[in-house]
Amino acid sequence: MFEELLKACKRLEKCQTSSSWEVPEDILQKVPDRTTVQDLNSFLSRDVDGLESITVLWVAYATITKIGSDTQYDGSSDEDELHAALIEIADHISSIILPVCPGASLDDDTTDYEVLQRKGELGLRTIKQLTKTPLTPPFRLRHSTLLRLTAFTDEADPWATAESSALARNLIEAQLQVPGESQARSFIVEEILTGFLRPLFSKSRPAAITASGRKAEYVEPSRYESIDRETPETKPWKYTHRYAITVFAWAVQHADAPLLQSHWPLFTPVLLTLLDEPQHTGLKVRALGIFRTFWARCPAGLMQNTGLAEVFEQAVFPAVLYLPSLTPEDESLQILSAAYPALIEMAGLSYRDAGAEQELEGGGPQQKQITDAQRQLLDKIIREGIMVGYHHAKEHVRLVGLLCEILVRIINGMGILAVKHLKDFIPMITEIMTDPFGTKYPPTLISATKLLQAILRTCWPRIPYYCNEIIKILMLCWLNIEDEESFSDDSSITNDLKAGLTKTADMLTAVMKAAKVDLKERVEPLIEKEPQLSKLFGNTTSI
Repeated sequence: MFEELLKACKRLEKCQTSSSWEVPEDILQKVPDRTTVQDLNSFLSRDVDGLESITVLWVAYATITKIGSDTQYDGSSDEDELHAALIEIADHISSIILPVCPGASLDDDTTDYEVLQRKGELGLRTIKQLTKTPLTPPFRLRHSTLLRLTAFTDEADPWATAESSALARNLIEAQLQVPGESQARSFIVEEILTGFLRPLFSKSRPAAITASGRKAEYVEPSRYESIDRETPETKPWKYTHRYAITVFAWAVQHADAPLLQSHWPLFTPVLLTLLDEPQHTGLKVRALGIFRTFWARCPAGLMQNTGLAEVFEQAVFPAVLYLPSLTPEDESLQILSAAYPALIEMAGLSYRDAGAEQELEGGGPQQKQITDAQRQLLDKIIREGIMVGYHHAKEHVRLVGLLCEILVRIINGMGILAVKHLKDFIPMITEIMTDPFGTKYPPTLISATKLLQAILRTCWPRIPYYCNEIIKILMLCWLNIEDEESFSDDSSITNDLKAGLTKTADMLTAVMKAAKVDLKERVEPLIEKEPQLSKLFGNTTSI
């Protein structure tokens, strides 16, 4: 019945652009007259494996467009039959566009993602056209169909585009918005977590939890001992079925607190499996991002009460040790930028990707009660994470800058509790800010200056003990800036660096004044030897 249309659609299959999804008029004319949705369903129900997927999708799209324009949704056929046919068509199309990656292997990925993108956009447009059918009530897609659509909800995936992602999200949202029914809840729990993800992740479940998702009392040896663990068969979610991670991320984003309270054991095996994955930077970063969303949406204290907080800590913490030279610097920056926020939020502090500077300028750190367990985790983050990372990779200036930025957030959250770490912080800042070559990468100097300001603001009772060292830091850093040949006197970088140092000197003056110590006596001899320091300590000497 569709032979002529199939031939006509083959030329559309070769189109390299999706700038216009208008079906050409000559293609529409190839759609047989009086074609019904039942006819299209019969065509799609046959074995179409021998046909090119994009050709089949164009046939479906052209047919649905033609039927809709001819207003042939009349009462000539039983509405229940029409409803069932539309649901079947949508299910067939979602199966065709499912982004399976057959070329993904241990060594290489030869998957043609351009084809997957074209299939996704065309198939989702066809399903959207189906949903416009004037039925009462509007027909509902099967949950299995919706699950396949969730594979396209993240436009960062190589098989998705901005258009297909928007189409998928809008279709799912419209289908799950049913008054008086908990469609989203049953879809997430039954279809995604139980029916799809549980069997897919069953062969790579972490040893730290049981099959039911609870903490294991007796942990078995590492599951990575055997090479058999790293195969497409045991980890299909990492290879052919990579879209499973997108589906899981969508489920986490749309799970509310009551759902997590009741069904958290369905989330934890998948989440821990992803966090424990030792390979592929992109996957690790994504897993950490999903975990942050999960942790933020969990009811307060749920993971602590179930004993899984410690398990998650053990799963996340090793990520902060992905350092050069074993890990390339760029990859290390990506992983650490994702791992530290996750750990900090586990410790009860907020970590905002933006606004840290405004927080510093706002006049004070966060004020939040910290439990003993949270304090211990923060201490561990500082001692076994940041300080270890700094001493191991201090020659990587971008990494050092990131560690300084992370410390600012931690110190703002800990407040006076951070004072115990001053013996580590001050020497670290001294090395960074007095390095003669530090001016070659100004962003790290700026980050270190903000770190010193955070210390002055929160740990001021102990600052008098470190006063001379801080004066030395400010003085040498200022002189290094003055001596840097690549800096002009009126450059924005020079002005920013000097403004930060001047502000820090003013803060030190205020702290020492509160301690009844006259800083003027300490800095005037320095200014006599180096008159250019007068601008740095100008407010100090004028008091």
